[in-house]
Amino acid sequence: MTTVQAIQTANAIQPPAAYKQVEIGRIRNVGSSMATISINKSVIRNSQLHLAQIGTILKVVTSKSIVVAMVSSLRIGAEDEDGMSDGCLAQLNIMGEITTNETTRETKFFRGVRSFPVLGEAVYNMSSAELSMIFNRENEACIEIGRLQQDSSIIAKVRVDDLLSKHFAIIGSTGSGKSCTVALVLQAILDKNPMGHVVLFDPHNEYSKSFGDRAEVINQESLDLPLWIFDFVETCELLCSEIEDQAREETEILHEVLLKAKRLYDRSLKSGDTSSQVKLDDVEAELQRATHITLDSPVPYRIRDVSKIIDHAMGRLENANNLAPYKRLKRRIATLIADPRYDFIFKNQASPRPIEYIVGRIFRLPVRGKPISCLDFSGIPSEALNIVVAVVSRLAFELATWSERKIPILLVCEEAHRYIPRDRSMGFHSTRKIISRIAKEGRKYGVSLGIISQRPSELEPSTLSQCSTIFSMRLSNELDQNFVRAAVPDGAAELLSFLPSLGTAETMVFGESVNLPMRVIVNTLAAEYRPHSSSAQFTELWQKDTATPELMEKVFDRWRARKMNPGGRSIPVSAPRAAPAAAHTRSNVRQNAGVNQGGSQRQMLSRAPQRVANPHGGSVTRQSGAIASQVRDRLKAKASAPPTVPQTLSDVKSMLNSAFHKNI
Repeated sequence: MTTVQAIQTANAIQPPAAYKQVEIGRIRNVGSSMATISINKSVIRNSQLHLAQIGTILKVVTSKSIVVAMVSSLRIGAEDEDGMSDGCLAQLNIMGEITTNETTRETKFFRGVRSFPVLGEAVYNMSSAELSMIFNRENEACIEIGRLQQDSSIIAKVRVDDLLSKHFAIIGSTGSGKSCTVALVLQAILDKNPMGHVVLFDPHNEYSKSFGDRAEVINQESLDLPLWIFDFVETCELLCSEIEDQAREETEILHEVLLKAKRLYDRSLKSGDTSSQVKLDDVEAELQRATHITLDSPVPYRIRDVSKIIDHAMGRLENANNLAPYKRLKRRIATLIADPRYDFIFKNQASPRPIEYIVGRIFRLPVRGKPISCLDFSGIPSEALNIVVAVVSRLAFELATWSERKIPILLVCEEAHRYIPRDRSMGFHSTRKIISRIAKEGRKYGVSLGIISQRPSELEPSTLSQCSTIFSMRLSNELDQNFVRAAVPDGAAELLSFLPSLGTAETMVFGESVNLPMRVIVNTLAAEYRPHSSSAQFTELWQKDTATPELMEKVFDRWRARKMNPGGRSIPVSAPRAAPAAAHTRSNVRQNAGVNQGGSQRQMLSRAPQRVANPHGGSVTRQSGAIASQVRDRLKAKASAPPTVPQTLSDVKSMLNSAFHKNI
């Protein structure tokens, strides 16, 4: 059976009214990848030009195969002798052919063309059976994303392995349906792969409800990304000055300090004494011999040990004339600890959580019914976003590397142009370095990359060029269109000319995971799973005064605390320089209670709360007085009670955390 006979048999199965073959036109000229046809006047006369609109797939029947082409442009033909325009011309991109394998006798679509059409050959519209043969692969793992714009009866499918193993990008202007498409694609992947490992960077807290119970939502308050899990470069970016000469001095100091801090904590674990009451002079030689711990080893250390080692170095005679870099480091560390937005870095200092817990929660190891983790970065300072994204991306790469590709991971970078910028002067060196490495080498180790952006022209060029599948939604900016045109595979750049006219929730899909570029109307997401990306309702909200005293009190409480949920933590109203967290105020109360339980303590407690803003609107003075009373009662009870011996591991951790908060 020839290719044409096989297609005719497939078309015969369809109901007669479902498909009517129409001759669209004839070949006027043909090249290696393009062809021009003159559209029949009968098509124009019968108002059937919609059969040849831009993006429509047509066929040319040759002697050995059926050549598949896509309409890329239309124009009016040349004028004849009487000054009348000679019909309409269409330019086609030749995409591939449907042919029968001579060995297996299997008829299917293949990219590339062996038998080109000749001049004068007829061009026809495609049947649903032929379109299904092109776009649907029954024997491969695919996900459904929508319906073909050309024929709504054809399901638009994307091959999952090609989509993930070779990276993908979803780009589109604001309001084009980009966020809903991201949620739809990820939901479809998780439906087919419930044991996946997906990490979604969510800078604006859009996707917290998009995956229901299948998502582990990690926000600023629940994120635990301790400083010891950073590598040396990432730590220096966080702690060192932005001035190059100062950063060079501070980097040299941190090189020695961090290594000693790691070895000091490792020594304390081995000796069973995790207290910080160790004289550095006594263990200096021992720390130098601990060569099994390197600077980038993910070994815990305590920030108070770092401060103690810095103080010890400042006391050396050779450093007496160069104390400025040491003081800058101590000041920077103290500032970060006092800033509640950086709590995720300094949590659990007394008893650090193991790396198995930290990495397992982020990358869903084990899955436990939640194959995706949404990292809500909306509460993380913009200056720390670079480092957090770099750390998580590096952990993903190292996890995949050391697991020998047995734990494939998908990293989805929403608003990628924010932390993978094209302009190198904006910084983000660590993030650009690791994301670029994943884009180039991730396929070999099992790390996939999903790039989401509304400004592709502001993205680092090499990253987008490594994405083998691109979902391109409406783009109105010419720079963005040109940037995507350079990155689109398959020689289908001409098809991007109508990107500005795409409707909402309509996309062009190009690349390795589809047989042909296709124009797709994306499936509609259920309302409860749509991302929180809708615009503010100005006309509705401006009909009444919404700035009530209760709302504004909540707003300013969040503003001061730098948190959406301040909880019981307060921030002073005065200048930012004098803005310790409430935990430090409670620490001062404990220390004062231990030193002097008399009138001086009560005077201090009565003065300090006057500078504190209470996020709950209550009396801070009464709250502090209650805290002081509780502290005095506990101290009296402890003084009268015999010394207790910890019985369980929980008791030990409680004592360590209590000691840490007293000393910090």
